[in-house]
Amino acid sequence: MMRPILLALVLSSSVVAQPVPEMQALRGFAPGAWQVTPIGGQSSSSQCLHDPAPMLMGGRPGAECSFTLIADGADGATLTYRCAGGRSGRTMLRRDAKGIFTVDAQGLEGGRPFQSRSEWRRTGAC
Repeated sequence: MMRPILLALVLSSSVVAQPVPEMQALRGFAPGAWQVTPIGGQSSSSQCLHDPAPMLMGGRPGAECSFTLIADGADGATLTYRCAGGRSGRTMLRRDAKGIFTVDAQGLEGGRPFQSRSEWRRTGAC
């Protein structure tokens, strides 16, 4: 009797991977090399992005994630995401110029909270 209920709970909490929703705010996104500069004085790094998902998760890419678009406009967007393994978050994206974005991300990863704010600037091809 307990097994069907347990199976229903497992199935209802599973995450089905979905692509990043189309957003007006991502008009300036192009695959390639992106310089990531944390706001607050830390050194920058470079990431090769084939799609915007890692940027929308604050530089914490994950497999099997689904996204929900909360708000979208020409200059910014807000979305949430949930990934297999329990990681989840909320991201506010601001498009500063073509190929330049500010990303405010916060959420839970491994049961611990995280928060980051960074500038993402496209620098060329990977």
